[in-house]
Amino acid sequence: MKKGRSFASSHACIAVLAIAWCAFALGLAFELGGDYAVSLATEIVILSLWAVSYNLVYGYLGEISFGHAAFFGVGAFAVPLLAQRGWPFGLALAGGFIFGALFAAAMSVILRRTRGVYYAVLTFVLAQVVYVVAIKWTDFTGGDNGLPVSRPAFLDAPGRYALFTLAIVTLALAALHRAIHSPAGHVIQAIRQNERRATQIGYNTNVYRALTFIISGAFSGIAGALYSPFIRFVSPDVLFWTFSGQVIIMAIMGGSGAFYGPLAGVALFVVLRDAISSWSASGTVIAGIPVARLGEHWPLFMGLLFFLIIVFEPAGLVGIFGRMRRGWVTAAAHAGAVRGRRSAKSNPGSNLEERR
Repeated sequence: MKKGRSFASSHACIAVLAIAWCAFALGLAFELGGDYAVSLATEIVILSLWAVSYNLVYGYLGEISFGHAAFFGVGAFAVPLLAQRGWPFGLALAGGFIFGALFAAAMSVILRRTRGVYYAVLTFVLAQVVYVVAIKWTDFTGGDNGLPVSRPAFLDAPGRYALFTLAIVTLALAALHRAIHSPAGHVIQAIRQNERRATQIGYNTNVYRALTFIISGAFSGIAGALYSPFIRFVSPDVLFWTFSGQVIIMAIMGGSGAFYGPLAGVALFVVLRDAISSWSASGTVIAGIPVARLGEHWPLFMGLLFFLIIVFEPAGLVGIFGRMRRGWVTAAAHAGAVRGRRSAKSNPGSNLEERR
């Protein structure tokens, strides 16, 4: 019975998400809220793919990576660099996916024997090596000046590029969801729970760990390939470790224990970041402190929120929504029981007949 309820509940969640996703697509199609809202929504969509890709390593494999900005940045740089060599836009996007996968494969060879904190530190070091190379190799990456990125004329309008991005991200998320719920995905989750037991059963855990890392890097690469045409520019800043820190925060805030949890974390992160940053244009003064100065320090507020979520609800927004849903179900069940008792008291004769 519990299994049936769980199955129905999971399908209900998927249905709600599908309806919300379709409503989101319609809003982009009609450009509701103007160019600013469309731009904000596009960024949320792109970063959602990156966060879900990262969560393969963090939430499902059980390792923390401080180097996922490297895959995102490699994909972002792939688009202008391949376009300079005559590649069409579609193939340049595919190049972001391929180069992200290749770089992740190279890193997985180095990471194959590391676990825990050593894994995290090594990903950080390798990603910083990529960042330094990008900064110094000015003839190739443009250095601090970066590279301009163009997109085809038919995708020049914000609404069109938003829908194009939404279509690709939807397909990518569907592929990732299928991968996680495949037999190989179940093995990955078993490795997170007990790697030694998975090895004793006969699975080559190093192969599955490398496969997870490569898939995560490949889809992070396609997210980066969508991001650079979106902002029409790319610089080594997208390779820096603080950018990796942002995707970690987004995944944990949303809830790394659920596949779609990082999507909620991305939406919260992007909307709050832009809302707090907008204070920079305010002339209001609170307790002698200009609000404009507070807007410049949005990471402080984001860090405080992150701390509160970690302390009071480690499961993130998904945990908060789950707790609210359980509260509503309990309240509804209690209200139904109360109504049943009242009905029984008001009609004692009918209740006696039913017993007979």
